[in-house]
Amino acid sequence: MFHLIKSLIRAGLQHRGVTLVSAYMLLLFVSSILIAAVEPEGSALTHLDQALWWSIVTSTTVGYGDLYPASSAGKIIAVILPMFMGIGLGAAFITHVASYLIERRDQKMHGEKPYTGTGHILLVGHTPETEYLAEQIRGDETYRNKDMVLLADLPRHPMPEQKNLFFVKGSPDTVQALNRANTAQADRIIIHTGNDEFSLFALINALKLKKENCEITVRCLSSQSLDTFTSVPGKFETIMQMTAEMMVQAMQDKVHIPLQILLKNDADDEIYFVTIPEIGPGQTWWELHTYLNKKYEYLSFALRHPDGSIRVNPPAGEPVTPGCGIWLIAPKRPVNLEWPQA
Repeated sequence: MFHLIKSLIRAGLQHRGVTLVSAYMLLLFVSSILIAAVEPEGSALTHLDQALWWSIVTSTTVGYGDLYPASSAGKIIAVILPMFMGIGLGAAFITHVASYLIERRDQKMHGEKPYTGTGHILLVGHTPETEYLAEQIRGDETYRNKDMVLLADLPRHPMPEQKNLFFVKGSPDTVQALNRANTAQADRIIIHTGNDEFSLFALINALKLKKENCEITVRCLSSQSLDTFTSVPGKFETIMQMTAEMMVQAMQDKVHIPLQILLKNDADDEIYFVTIPEIGPGQTWWELHTYLNKKYEYLSFALRHPDGSIRVNPPAGEPVTPGCGIWLIAPKRPVNLEWPQA
């Protein structure tokens, strides 16, 4: 019996808490049977229900004193089983639970646990701007309650206080790390490793793993790398930190001031992209532009055709058809828009 209990305790500590629970149940059962067998006739402990109650109370150190063994054999059983072994099993189980909780928290903090959720936003890479990026994503009501997963080669979670932001440790340009971040089930992927080479490999691997309707945005730091990114087959968007042309224009015309205002999430207006699901035949850009401004006070400024071509400030007579997309400035994300019909 001693050997059996010792083996069960060792197995429970090494493997699962359920083993300890099973050992405790077995202890209560054996204790109740033995005490009922050795107690003299007339003792309440000769009834199995009372014996079980006494075993539970004694093993948990509550000790009400309403029931107790009268025989010497019963007292020996009480000392060995519910007292000595019961207290030991209880302490072992509590220790196991505490160790399990600490281990889970440690795994989460160090990114050792794979992410198994779905429909998340995957941030591939970590830079000094990542925390600000996460805050900007949370500022959009569309993504406020979505899980975000940060995949980065860091020693520990850089933003543990962020709600619903999970950390997965790994090199962001490898398939193994992307799989641990459950890339195949992500709704959006944002790649910003701070290194164009890493970002390129991360992009290529993410394109292989992602689901069909997942959108990928990759940040390119150098204009020299832009041609390499655009040559990668697949559907994704590439954004530049700031091109030389934009720097010159910013110096001459101060265009960086309104751009910075629009791109800050605490501003009154934001830039949004909306796909047109349906629209009446014969519609033109200027008609749509005027309609959105009058009905919603939105300011549209660019049009994307279904073939992927983009026109910024298109001609007034530019045709607009279902499947086109528009960029517009609005105080909040446009949803449930009513489109003009013939």
